Amino acid sequence: MKQPKSEVKVGITVLLAIACLIFGIMWGKQVSLTAGNYTVYARFADISGMMLGASVLVNGINSGKVVDFELEQDGVIVRMELKSSVTLFDDARFIVASPELMGGKLISIIPGVSGNTPPENHIFEGDSGSGMNDLMESSSELIYDVKRLLGVLEKTIENINKTAGDPRVQEALASSINNLDETTEITRDLIKLNEDKFNQIMDNLAKSTEIIHILIEEHRDKIDSAATGFEQFASTLNEFSEQLNLIAGKLQDDEGTLGMLINDADFASMLKQTVSDLDSLVNQIKEEGIQTNISIFGKKKR
Repeated sequence: MKQPKSEVKVGITVLLAIACLIFGIMWGKQVSLTAGNYTVYARFADISGMMLGASVLVNGINSGKVVDFELEQDGVIVRMELKSSVTLFDDARFIVASPELMGGKLISIIPGVSGNTPPENHIFEGDSGSGMNDLMESSSELIYDVKRLLGVLEKTIENINKTAGDPRVQEALASSINNLDETTEITRDLIKLNEDKFNQIMDNLAKSTEIIHILIEEHRDKIDSAATGFEQFASTLNEFSEQLNLIAGKLQDDEGTLGMLINDADFASMLKQTVSDLDSLVNQIKEEGIQTNISIFGKKKR
């Protein structure tokens, strides 16, 4: 009677061992027991700090987890399990993110809007994002710039202290302040002594302004007429200037008799020769006088 009980115990123990073994294998292989999940792959250049089981967010909502890494020569392929309710298109974006400064990494997915379903086992190209290394590098550059700025500021303060500590500078500064005090005091005394004159000047200025205003109001029509006349004169002067420009243009383009004469080189040469001959004739008359040999009726007898 005791033998069957022992066999039952042995059988239960074997079944439990097999169940534990199967469960351990499934846990080690990250096999999900939840129905409705599907696998997605994405390639990243760097996933520093990411662990198996890291959360996968779709539009900020936890919709899956990382189940495996596959190392490649130029990056890492990450295998993820997503809920069946999540739909991804071929323009989906995968980004490695750090929700907290010192926290672990996770993957954030933007599902895409193209409407095209990717083929089975499609590998998306992911973005490694800005990690701690980039942040530390940026911080190092910022610290370097701050140190350099502090060095310049320190030198500036040192130069100011040297300048301010120079006895000659202090003496010149004290002298300038004393002169300024004296000038201020003299100005105050002058204002007090001539306060009545200043008041009278201001009163006269106010009266003059009032008189000018009255004159302008009384002669506004004449002023407007003069302004209109000036505008007409300016318009006439502008028209006259345009006419002069037109005439000058015609002269330059050899239009008209005067333009042809001015721009004709042969005419200028003939005119110059005529003036030269006339000058020679005048000089001859001055030196020899005028000799005539005129016969009015008949020929001159020799």
